[in-house]
Amino acid sequence: MKAIRNIVLLAISAMACGVQPSEAADRMRAGLWEGTWTGAGVTRATSNCMAQGDVDAINGDAASVKAYLEKIIPPSICKLTDIHVDGSRIIYTSVCSGKQNVITTNYHGESFESVDTGGAKSSAKRVGSCK
Repeated sequence: MKAIRNIVLLAISAMACGVQPSEAADRMRAGLWEGTWTGAGVTRATSNCMAQGDVDAINGDAASVKAYLEKIIPPSICKLTDIHVDGSRIIYTSVCSGKQNVITTNYHGESFESVDTGGAKSSAKRVGSCK
């Protein structure tokens, strides 16, 4: 269960993951992203290097976002469905070990915040180039 929650955390953080509607949107920029994740009474620091290819997928359409998410959260671990892109917001459903969770992330180019129906929250901001 912890492993699945960590994978979902990674997805939320790494993806702070955006998609694009009919026009391109810069939900994220490449670089080092740092923030926090809080869930089940625990708060953890997060740090992810987002490469240009990852950011291109996040800034793309629903299909590119889904492909990216399935790369970091394999379908054998969690099934991802109902991926919706609405401007700077991405909403998707994950089913891990039979438990359904809806994740909503709002992107601002240099920062994001995310919440899921299980009560977990995360936020991060771009702090510079990857090291």
